[in-house]
Amino acid sequence: MKTKLYYIAFIACCLTAVGCNDYLDKEPLSFLSEESYFNKASDLELFVNKFYGSFNVNEEVGARSLYATDKNSDDIIGPWEEANLLKGYKLVPSTAGGGLGDWRFNQIRECNYFIDIVEKRIASGVLDEDNSDVKHFTGENYFFRAWFYFNKLQSFGDFPIITEVLSEDTEILINASKRQPRNEVARFVLQDLDKAISMLQDNRSNNRINKSVAHLLASRVALFEATWLKYHQGTARVPGNSDWPGTYLHPSFSYESGNIQSEIDFFLDKSLSYSKPVADLYSLSSDYKNMFISNNLAANQEVLFYKSYNIGAVLGHGATHYLQRTGAGVGFTRSLVESFLMKNGLPIYAVNSEYKGDKLLSDIVDNRDERLQVSLLSEGNVRKENTNGSKDFFSYPELIGGTGWQGVTSGYQMEKWMSTDPQEAVSSTAGTTETPIFRVAEAYLNYIEASYERSGTLNGIALGYWKLLRDRAGVDNDVQKTISNTDLSKERDLATYSAGSLVSPSLYNIRRERRNEFIAEGMRLMDLYRWKSLDTMENYIVEGFNLWDEYYTNYQGELREGDNVSMSPSNGGSKYLQPFRRSSSNRAYNGYAFPQAHYLTAIPLDQFTLTNSTGDNAALYQNFGWSKNAAIPAD
Repeated sequence: MKTKLYYIAFIACCLTAVGCNDYLDKEPLSFLSEESYFNKASDLELFVNKFYGSFNVNEEVGARSLYATDKNSDDIIGPWEEANLLKGYKLVPSTAGGGLGDWRFNQIRECNYFIDIVEKRIASGVLDEDNSDVKHFTGENYFFRAWFYFNKLQSFGDFPIITEVLSEDTEILINASKRQPRNEVARFVLQDLDKAISMLQDNRSNNRINKSVAHLLASRVALFEATWLKYHQGTARVPGNSDWPGTYLHPSFSYESGNIQSEIDFFLDKSLSYSKPVADLYSLSSDYKNMFISNNLAANQEVLFYKSYNIGAVLGHGATHYLQRTGAGVGFTRSLVESFLMKNGLPIYAVNSEYKGDKLLSDIVDNRDERLQVSLLSEGNVRKENTNGSKDFFSYPELIGGTGWQGVTSGYQMEKWMSTDPQEAVSSTAGTTETPIFRVAEAYLNYIEASYERSGTLNGIALGYWKLLRDRAGVDNDVQKTISNTDLSKERDLATYSAGSLVSPSLYNIRRERRNEFIAEGMRLMDLYRWKSLDTMENYIVEGFNLWDEYYTNYQGELREGDNVSMSPSNGGSKYLQPFRRSSSNRAYNGYAFPQAHYLTAIPLDQFTLTNSTGDNAALYQNFGWSKNAAIPAD
């Protein structure tokens, strides 16, 4: 195993040693020897292995871990305010970063190189295209090209579609850098996933991509694009109108389906057809909590794909190291916590809901959705089971003492992802609990949402999936009772709106279910973006737990208003902790205000120079609201 992992690392170094500083990473790829490589299925496996590092998982650094990702949304409060949710602080980058959603082509080019060489090897008879391993690893490569393109689609919308390894001819490279309409990029992603589905198998380890994972990703992509087109239509972020900046490059643009509504329906139908086979083939796990603290997910039918740790050279993660010992620099928002239903299926504000209020955390979780109960620390919860048989219990939020990525931000401390095993907390690389990456629950939720968006009603299949999710959460599965008792004016959820208008109670409750199922799994910002639900984020004060009714008495005079905590009601503040109002100098003191230009990412400035596009009507255009000449904030 060590030899194998070393070889993978060496190949990866060869791949990444090439220059990545220009617009299409045009420098030729360098390998050990093209003649001695790609000659057997195991070579293909080695090549695609390096792509597995592209998923968002728990790591040794809290800031890069999956459990902290939703700090970029209205679900989690991190140690510091988010520039993306503020006006005037996020600048056009000078050069591209190295992230999955950055303007980089190296991984796409590696996928294209794989396809080119494998096709040549098959044509020459070196590889057998009917060999199950050859087909499977080729399918993985198509999956990953789709995965990389989907991340570009989310960041930039329109994007160049490149399917071959390009020469170093400047004119060819500039022409290839022309962005294609976003819906065509989404169609291309689905085509790659169709190829992957036709080649992948399901009977392999759940540490590898399989056919069902490709189905699930395809359903996500299709739902993403359908809802983006629906709620962003008429803006510069959707092709086919006069504000679209790509009009001059695509003057004859038309939707392949005929019009935008037909295109939306095309993607919704695709999402339905991709999600149903997965939803019907697998069952939900009966134990929601254990999915996120298990050391062995191999037998868990719901988890289609996960990451394991402490195998060979793979380090452990630090989720429990931080969450068990500290606040881990993350905390749930009041908005998220209040969105969870009571076990009787009623919102907390409804008549006869039996909600006990929020003076105590134990009251908050009493008779609530079990996903909240196992995700939020409350009085009496076990934090650590010691080796001598004793246990350490949670008593109240530790607001004083920790800072940064070890501080308590909102008072709503995270239990999800936290094991009670003390060995998991020894160091930031001691964690061996496995990270679910693709779960069957998403297939249920994708189908429910796509079905409602397509027809405006909930069919029997969608209702069946929804009831299974609520049964697992310990919530009354009469969804109509919930819908009938929902008052959108009393919900604190940004997703009650799309494009500035209230959605129906039915659609909102579908969105509520998704929010509650994926708590702290890094899905929230993608959903808010595609629903165009951040339009109403103006003077948006982020709040945590109820500090000033009772909990303040636990801190024995250590609370300093306007310094380490926000102001109390007696001094003009709120009874709820407002982490970004500790000091008037905080950039979010007056609340978040989301600039609509931030729905898409700015293309780096150097790309316009490299493609001779600094003037008008050039090969490359900037996303609406962003400059292509200066590192300044969006309009």
